[in-house]
Amino acid sequence: MNGKSYVSVDHVAAASGFNQHGKSNKYYMQSRLDRILKEGVIRVGTTGDYKPFTYFNEKTKQYEGYDIEAAKLMAKDLGVEIKFVRTSWPTLMSDLLDNKFDIAVGGISRNTERQKDAHFTKPYLNDGKAPLIRKEDQERFKSLADIDQPDVTIGVNPGGTNQKFVDANIKKAKVVVINNNLDIPPKVANGEVDVMITDSVEAIYYAGQDSRLHAALTDHTFTKSQKGYLMHQNDAVFQNWVNLWMEEKELQGDFDRLKSEWIYGKEE
Repeated sequence: MNGKSYVSVDHVAAASGFNQHGKSNKYYMQSRLDRILKEGVIRVGTTGDYKPFTYFNEKTKQYEGYDIEAAKLMAKDLGVEIKFVRTSWPTLMSDLLDNKFDIAVGGISRNTERQKDAHFTKPYLNDGKAPLIRKEDQERFKSLADIDQPDVTIGVNPGGTNQKFVDANIKKAKVVVINNNLDIPPKVANGEVDVMITDSVEAIYYAGQDSRLHAALTDHTFTKSQKGYLMHQNDAVFQNWVNLWMEEKELQGDFDRLKSEWIYGKEE
């Protein structure tokens, strides 16, 4: 138009995941919350490989875990259906930005790097990096320096904060990248790798499931972090709704119940 290129508001809205509302020849961008309620479905991205937060059960073809149950509660309180969308740690951010889902859940660590491109909710769990080791190695591994030795093999999953920590702090030990996060704890237990450095909650979970394993240094984690849900930027309406919903679930004891069931008391 007049020698200049324009993008229609319809295309802008579609690209950003919003609906648009026309009135008196003016357009107002609506929140993602409006679209979710209108369409009757919330799309939830999750990796399905991070117990106890998210796990895709190949037998039942269903997702399970703390954050899976929390997401179902969210959908119920919204009055909509839920659709889980498979993502991965390396593609988590790009999938969100490509509008493949409305919110991502599953033990996602809050950090400023991710916050540059997305928005984190308030935290729902405090955490930190800690080693999952064999119980017989408790005296062998009492510090990060004990772990970072040439005769030690560390298993790590790619694309997430576990790999980022290992890349930044491990200089001497052998690092083996294992694509499926679920495969690492059994490899530790079987002696294929010596250590898995992961979030303390995951270490505690796996140690509770396998008597050969031990969650070390969970009272003095290598880092301090928090878990949150990952959302799109520039949508205060939906962000505020989710944060208020989280506060209500905490107040009503739903999050404590999920922690008791999935993190501290769940047995396979």
